[in-house]
Amino acid sequence: MKRQMSWALLAGTIARAAATRRRAAGGAVMPATIRRRAVRLIAGVVLVLMAGGCASHRAAPSPAAGRSIAASTPAPTAAPLTAADLAWIAGVTNLHQKVDKPFRANSMTMTRAKMTELGDALRACHRELRRMGAPGTRLQPVYVMVNKACRALDRGAACFAKAASVSDAAGGTVAGTMEARIQTRSLSCGFAAQGNGSNLLSGAEAQAVAIKAHVP
Repeated sequence: MKRQMSWALLAGTIARAAATRRRAAGGAVMPATIRRRAVRLIAGVVLVLMAGGCASHRAAPSPAAGRSIAASTPAPTAAPLTAADLAWIAGVTNLHQKVDKPFRANSMTMTRAKMTELGDALRACHRELRRMGAPGTRLQPVYVMVNKACRALDRGAACFAKAASVSDAAGGTVAGTMEARIQTRSLSCGFAAQGNGSNLLSGAEAQAVAIKAHVP
């Protein structure tokens, strides 16, 4: 309020001075240029005073909002595989090698005994898996794939058994007969099933390696 009164007094003083000049000049009208100069003078003084008033009443800057730093929570570390889990993984590798071993020979004479041997090798998959038992929870996907491989190999074992059943001791059949056709079809089925089962076992081993890589 005091500052507003000082502005009014100053404006009044300037106005009275301007009136005195007009009277001294015999009541002549002040030229427009003088009037504009007086107005600019008054406006300049008022602006200076207003700037001073604004500066004195400027609000203090509000304190910066404090930043809340959330404590980072470490991700839980997976427990390492148990000794039983690792032994089960090794068992899958051994099972695969055992099933594949008779089929790795450079050449085979397909006698009836050989057909039976190949069928028995494929049938051993489920027998070995039952002996190993089911693994821990993390290895269940591997177990499912191994079980699928064993089912494929069981089909192959049945095919080799069928081929042996229509063959003589040397593995021969009479050309053009039903037995010859069954033997050809069954041997083809047995070898195809062995390939499919072996590929599934390879996939199971790769899956087990990936699981091991994600735990300590």
